[in-house]
Amino acid sequence: MKRLAIGIDMGGTNIRLALVTDDGTIITSARHKTSAQEGKDSVIARLSSAASELIAEGQGHGTVIGVGIGAPGLIENGVVRCSPNLPGWNDVPFQRILGEALALPVILENDANAVAYGEKSTGAGKGLNSLICITLGTGVGGGLILDGKIWRGAFGMAGEVGHIVVEPDGNKCSCGNRGCLETYASATGIVRTARDTVNKGDASWDIGTLTTETLEGAARGGDKAAASLFAGAGRYLGIGIASLLHILNPEAVILGGGVARAWDLFYPSLSEEIKQRCFKEIAERTRILPASLGDNAGILGAARLAFEQSAV
Repeated sequence: MKRLAIGIDMGGTNIRLALVTDDGTIITSARHKTSAQEGKDSVIARLSSAASELIAEGQGHGTVIGVGIGAPGLIENGVVRCSPNLPGWNDVPFQRILGEALALPVILENDANAVAYGEKSTGAGKGLNSLICITLGTGVGGGLILDGKIWRGAFGMAGEVGHIVVEPDGNKCSCGNRGCLETYASATGIVRTARDTVNKGDASWDIGTLTTETLEGAARGGDKAAASLFAGAGRYLGIGIASLLHILNPEAVILGGGVARAWDLFYPSLSEEIKQRCFKEIAERTRILPASLGDNAGILGAARLAFEQSAV
C-alpha cells in the first residue's frame, strides 16, 4: 500500500488540505473558510472534520501515516504561541489537540517555513541544501533552509524577512517599525505606493480599483508609472536580499506569492541592486529563482514534514 499524508495550509482566510503521496503527488484536495472570528474551538473542529474526510478517502489509495500543518504565527514545539491572523490563539497546543482528534501523528510548522520546505523538497529548490524562500503576498514572509533543514531560530522567529529595514525612517509598517521591506515589496505596499503616486499628481489611476493585478496589467500595457512601482519594489527587495546573502550565503533565493507573478517587472532592478551591493562572488554564484509550486507549496511542504516525522 502507498504511504500517504495530509498536508494542510492554514491561513487567516482559508484552509487548504490535500491528500499527498510520498513522491509529492496530490491525489485530491479541499478548501474551507477559516472563519477565525468564530474562535479556535470552531476552527479546530472544522479542520478536524475536513481532515477526517480526506483520511477516509485515502483508504482507497493507501495508508495515511500522518498530518502536516503550516499555520501562521509564532509556532514553538507544536504550540501556537500567538498569531496575528488567528485572533485569540495564544499558547494553543494545536499539534496535540489535532493529533488526539485524528488519532494520527501531527506535525505543526510555521506557514512560511512549510512553503520553503515545499519548494526545497519538490519545487524550485529541489536538490539544494540551503535557500531562502520569500513570499510576496499581502505581506512579505520568509523561510530559511540551512543544511537541508528548516532554521527556526532560538524560539521560532527566524525568517521574518519582511521586517528587514530597507529605508530608515521610511513608511510606517503594521509591526510598528518604519521602513520595513514589507511596506515596499508586498501587495499592500505596492498599492500604498500607487495611491501616494496618485495623490502627488504623478498618475491618474482610480484609487478605488487599485490592486497589484490591475497595476501589473497597466505596466504590461506600457504605463511607465505602473512599471516604476514594480521596479521600485524590486530595488527594495534587492537591498533586503543583499543583506541576507552576506549573512547566510545560501545557494539560492526563491521568490513566490502573488506579487511574484510580475517577476519580469521587478527582477531587473532586484538583480541590479544585488550586483551593486553584494561581493562579486556572492552576486555571481547565488541563484535567484521564481517559485514553482504556486499555492501548493505550503501543502506539499507540510506533507513532506509528516512523511519525514513518520520515518524517524
